[in-house]
Amino acid sequence: MATPFVQGRLRGEKLSVKVETSCAHCGREMHLTIDSDLRWSVEEDASPMLFRPDVDFRKLKDPSIIDAF
Repeated sequence: MATPFVQGRLRGEKLSVKVETSCAHCGREMHLTIDSDLRWSVEEDASPMLFRPDVDFRKLKDPSIIDAF
């Protein structure tokens, strides 16, 4: 979920989002928090699979990440 990262960059604000979801494998509830600096935390004893886009944002000259791809 890139919402806080993308919106935070576009607005020039620090944002975070709390995601209440469940594991696709076992159905167990998970509560994730992700912020505009791509820091995340999970409330339960879980190890969600998270990834970072493979774009060097310091060198990004395109108007948006979508244009970079």
